[in-house]
Amino acid sequence: MRCARLRAALLLIAAIFGGPLAVRAQTKAVATAKGKSVTRDSASAIRAFLEADDSYYEARVLAARAQYLKRAAWANLGDRCNPGSLRVFPADTSPAQRDSLQQLAEQMESTVLARGVGSRLDTPDARALLRVIVGWEAGVDRPRWDGYEKVPRSAIATGLTGEVPDPRGTGCLKSPTAADTVTFVVPGFAVMDFPSASTPRVKGYFGALAQQHARDEFFAAVGRKDVTAELSYILVAPMVIWRGWALVGVDRPREKGGVEIGVASNGGAVYLMHRNGVEWRLLSVVRSWGS
Repeated sequence: MRCARLRAALLLIAAIFGGPLAVRAQTKAVATAKGKSVTRDSASAIRAFLEADDSYYEARVLAARAQYLKRAAWANLGDRCNPGSLRVFPADTSPAQRDSLQQLAEQMESTVLARGVGSRLDTPDARALLRVIVGWEAGVDRPRWDGYEKVPRSAIATGLTGEVPDPRGTGCLKSPTAADTVTFVVPGFAVMDFPSASTPRVKGYFGALAQQHARDEFFAAVGRKDVTAELSYILVAPMVIWRGWALVGVDRPREKGGVEIGVASNGGAVYLMHRNGVEWRLLSVVRSWGS
């Protein structure tokens, strides 16, 4: 299939840009005579080829999604303290089966990454996706799982921000790791749609120098007085969007005084998101790492 598509692409390129010098000279004379119509036809042919190419890979991702969801089930986490839902794969118990499942997720990941690299982030769609990730990471709200169910399930809390059962009673307690202020560093955006919740407070740094600005401000306010103070923040990067699919990388560094880089971490993850109508939903946590 790939060889056939490659031959088609080469034939299209040859038709547009010409073959030997004599043929190119003749083509140039015809193009000069016909003027703009040749340019329009060439541009239309290129657009048609690129559209067919994207459609082919989109069909591959949708097929992989169907296989992934077919193997999935739900873990029973109870209903105390709103634990959310956790997608599991109970039939994939052997190392080979688990590797196969991971390869399926990584196949979708690599396709979205390869097709969407360099995608624009100055769009309402990208800001809506960022808002979902920010709300989830801050512990304000959660995305819903992508799938075929008529009543979608909410994902579990991320970054240890959810409530925990009170061991002394039947109530729920705020996670001891949850903060009053959650700081986000978002290099790919100039602005962010903040969650409307009054708590926790969400603070953002934007642009190519966002990380440096966060460190400088923390050092000036806290770090130079207390070198043991920790700057904890959530780095949202990279983000790639393609045809209703998205990959979002999240890292949660902890840095001493705002100057000691790579000292510790609260972990991180790569999320594969799928747009359902106007709503971004979580299909898979492709990979995650702990502190």
